[in-house]
Amino acid sequence: MVAIPSPPTPAPSDADLRRISAQTAHELQAVCREHGWALHITAGEPMSGNGYVEFPPLRVDVAQQIIAGLRRLLTTRCEECQAIKRRRAQALREKDTPTARAMAVAMGRHLRAAH
Repeated sequence: MVAIPSPPTPAPSDADLRRISAQTAHELQAVCREHGWALHITAGEPMSGNGYVEFPPLRVDVAQQIIAGLRRLLTTRCEECQAIKRRRAQALREKDTPTARAMAVAMGRHLRAAH
């Protein structure tokens, strides 16, 4: 059997890229503002079929705060993740295979739903 190639998807237009860039810049600025980071993020001009956002030059202390915040976000688990992990670890210690499996499934569902 020979696979039939699917038609290539059209490249996004510059207008689409500008809209996506503006939306992304707005969302990124909102997140930064929520964390107390005073940044002015703007949409950049599309180039080579890609959208961009632009940061102004950042003060070192602001960049360090962003780095610390991102590290916290990437290295800490949410409370629900921690609770599921504890329940699964307890089940494994007690050799309670059905509960351990159920907690693994619960973690997968939680990760897809919340993260």
